[in-house]
Amino acid sequence: MRCRYPGFCAPLGALLFATALAACGSVGSGNGHGALSEVALGRRIYRHGVGTDGKPIQAFSQHDIAMVGGQAACINCHRPSGLGSNEGGYYVPPINAPLLYAPRKLDRLRLFPSLYHQIQPQRFKHRLYQPRMRPAYTRDSLGKTLRTGIDPGGNTLAAIMPRYQISAADVAALDAYLHTLSAHIDPGVTATEIRLATVFSDNVPASQREAMLSLMREYVSYYNLNRREDLARGRFSPYNRSEFVPIQRAWTLSVWELKGDASTWRAQLENYYRKDKVFALIGGKVRGSWTGPAAFCNAHHLPYLFPDTELPAWPPKPYGYTVYFDAGLALEAQVTANFLADGVAGSDSVMQLAAADDYGRLPARVFQQTLGKLEPRVKVQQLTFHGRTDLEHDLRSLHGNFNRILVVWPGEDVAGAIAALAAVRPDAALIFLPSRAIDAVKKQAFSADFASAFRFADPYELDPSSHVKSYETRAWMLTRRLDLSHPTLMFEEYYAMSLLQAAVFEISNDYYRDYLLERVEDESQKDLNPGVFPKLALGPGERFAAKGAYIVRLDPDRKPSGLSRVSDWITPTS
Repeated sequence: MRCRYPGFCAPLGALLFATALAACGSVGSGNGHGALSEVALGRRIYRHGVGTDGKPIQAFSQHDIAMVGGQAACINCHRPSGLGSNEGGYYVPPINAPLLYAPRKLDRLRLFPSLYHQIQPQRFKHRLYQPRMRPAYTRDSLGKTLRTGIDPGGNTLAAIMPRYQISAADVAALDAYLHTLSAHIDPGVTATEIRLATVFSDNVPASQREAMLSLMREYVSYYNLNRREDLARGRFSPYNRSEFVPIQRAWTLSVWELKGDASTWRAQLENYYRKDKVFALIGGKVRGSWTGPAAFCNAHHLPYLFPDTELPAWPPKPYGYTVYFDAGLALEAQVTANFLADGVAGSDSVMQLAAADDYGRLPARVFQQTLGKLEPRVKVQQLTFHGRTDLEHDLRSLHGNFNRILVVWPGEDVAGAIAALAAVRPDAALIFLPSRAIDAVKKQAFSADFASAFRFADPYELDPSSHVKSYETRAWMLTRRLDLSHPTLMFEEYYAMSLLQAAVFEISNDYYRDYLLERVEDESQKDLNPGVFPKLALGPGERFAAKGAYIVRLDPDRKPSGLSRVSDWITPTS
């Protein structure tokens, strides 16, 4: 990622998100159980709304709103952790194993964030102040509650809670799964510390790595110092924040370095994890495909917050365990295709040149698929090149043979690809490139006429100073005498660390990894963005915090970025 700013260096949201998730593969014949265990069948009911017979679960919410399959899945409101959610004036209580299968008790620490950290209507607070005590759930009482909305204490649940048409086999399977749901604190947490790690690949420039690590280590020290000071002050704030201090843990940060080809990274992460079972991974940077690391995180249910990568695992899946800033080159390919599909370029054909590596193949494929769906009449021709010499040859062969719209995915060797464009200077009205090529184009000092042809898909904020949080973030770094050698990367790391801090505070004493991700989703909607991206927010299950980009052109007179927008913010539609 480039240093963009040289001047800078001195009803429930969960229900709104509810879409029918695909059922878990084939379930055999007859009773539909196949090879799935009872716990696995219960998990499928909870996450996908598919019963033990393989058919969609049916239910009614608000008395007469029909819900089927994924719409009725428990995960939509109670979330993957089972710890529930709060939004839109509704309180969804936790149903994870330690709380569902025990008598309800008042828990001030768990309720505190819901009461005081959110703006909610009075009826919401009234509901929390009257907790409606009940005995522990059993399988029988669970079935009664699901069908009738009456809990074991005789309390009628809110009308928004679906009333299910559910079989005894479904109840048994769901009961078995709920007994496992967030039943034990996850690895990486002790009575006194939370173990974290960050990941760098060995091909990341040393200066970038050091800038990012210096910020992260300083933030860990800052967090731990504040905790020690709070512990030393005793009950400095009775019945408020001081109650949370004893349950907070110190942070430790390990550095995991990945070597060699990206195809080996998952195995290397497995080796690190066997020796150091951290609670979460955060920040860091890799140059290469994130497919292997994403599979590793999903396999171990290990959250990774905001690795810097231009090649996230694609296509995206909801509720994955890696949270990204954006979709990288895939997003830029989609945005470019959306821009061209709107007819801005006025062309019925596009020539696409893609490097024969992951940095070229992935965006080229996504671009072609997206444009094909949005505007089938536009013909996309494609050539694949291997290095600068090959690209120069392809560019010369195109002279006069295409309709003056060129899309180039330079691959890992951006400088070589831009040098090829400089050598040939193709006769194109518009040349579209990814944002990672902006610096290389600027360094070539193209003539004004030729430079005017370049367009870039750019997800970054052109004026970070427009965000109030940017001043606070910059001041935080400068007061700690950090060298802002790579401000974009360092601002990203600050956001990741501050969002982690906010989420950990909201966790209270519930150190479950799924719950951490849910709190990250919720806290991301608050004003923590320091301005690297125009907008950062996550909905339930979403894993890309920035969801769009601008199409921009070079404009040396525009400070600090040297870019001007030629489109509104584009959020891809396909």
